[in-house]
Amino acid sequence: MADLNTDSVTQTTTTSWLSRIGSSLVGVLIGIILLPIAIVLLSWNEGRAVTAAAGLKRGLSSIIEINAESLNPQNNGKLVYLAGTVTGVTPAKDNWSGLSAAGLLRLQRKVEMYQWLERESETKVNNVGGSQTTQKTYTYVLDWSETLHNSAQFKIPAGHQNPPMPLRSQAFEASPVKIGVFTLDKNLLQDLNNFEAIQALKNPPAGYVIQGNSFYKGANPDQPAVGDMRVTYSAIQAQTYSMAAQQTNGALTTYHDAKNDYKIALIEPGVVSAQKLFADQASSEKLMTWACRIAGFLLLLFGLSLIMGPLSMLVAFLPFLQSLVGAGTFFVALGLAIPITLVTIAIAWIASRPLIGGGILLVAIAATWLIRSLAVKKKVTAAA
Repeated sequence: MADLNTDSVTQTTTTSWLSRIGSSLVGVLIGIILLPIAIVLLSWNEGRAVTAAAGLKRGLSSIIEINAESLNPQNNGKLVYLAGTVTGVTPAKDNWSGLSAAGLLRLQRKVEMYQWLERESETKVNNVGGSQTTQKTYTYVLDWSETLHNSAQFKIPAGHQNPPMPLRSQAFEASPVKIGVFTLDKNLLQDLNNFEAIQALKNPPAGYVIQGNSFYKGANPDQPAVGDMRVTYSAIQAQTYSMAAQQTNGALTTYHDAKNDYKIALIEPGVVSAQKLFADQASSEKLMTWACRIAGFLLLLFGLSLIMGPLSMLVAFLPFLQSLVGAGTFFVALGLAIPITLVTIAIAWIASRPLIGGGILLVAIAATWLIRSLAVKKKVTAAA
């Protein structure tokens, strides 16, 4: 049953035909649940996309450029654009190592431990009679990881024990963070992500030595052992940033669009025009929109495939029939998922952008007609 060696084990199990049919029926219930979730996700996503486009357009048309070195109370509550040097009054600091620097905005500590990792691979074979044989292989390798892997949950804990991880990765931030006379709120600060690795480390903590660009704890860095630790750092120094945010007295905070509550808090390194800040945010919104569209479509496809799963299980006593029916049900699911996705997107857009929504609806109708025509043609060809 098990092929055991030092660093891997293979486990073989067989699932009966009736059990597989039962699992496919459970899959039908899961598929029924996934369909409305997918439709809600698609609808919400299109509404979010419309909100973002409108909010960014209004924001750019109303933004006011200000000087970071002067505070004008008349701009309170307004969306403002400014550029200047951002610095931390009390710089970011890791108390564990004492690492810090004047004006340091953000500091990231990355902690890794050399440990056992369990990797799982699986193969499935459909058998004549409807049963299915599954082989799972658990392989154990030594490698660096930022996350502690609980060896007690390994398939083979013996010989692969990992010690506790005494130190974890963490981020540190300056407080307060200023640009001229203004203080940045936490949302803007957390959007700073242009980290650069710290190459030259000094004064290692007790028990550690400097190894390249890291603090290292272990007997021999060239031959790491289980439990060895290495710590590296990256940081964001005080530098010039451009930003668009709401002026709230002496603070820069997230701006809320008055019409649809779209939130604007934009910041990029260097001197960047307001137009580019908004264009970059619009690009990010489009990427998110397409990511959610793809996710919604895949949820629909998966849900529909699960609903039709029992059809292939009914003929699973002959593996080649199961493969044929499975391929057929997949293409049926695909043929349904595409128009349902397009119709859902179209309906979401019709309320706010009738022309766009109507165009998408026409594409959905055309796609449905094309899929149906191909299916009929294939059926006629097969009959001939």
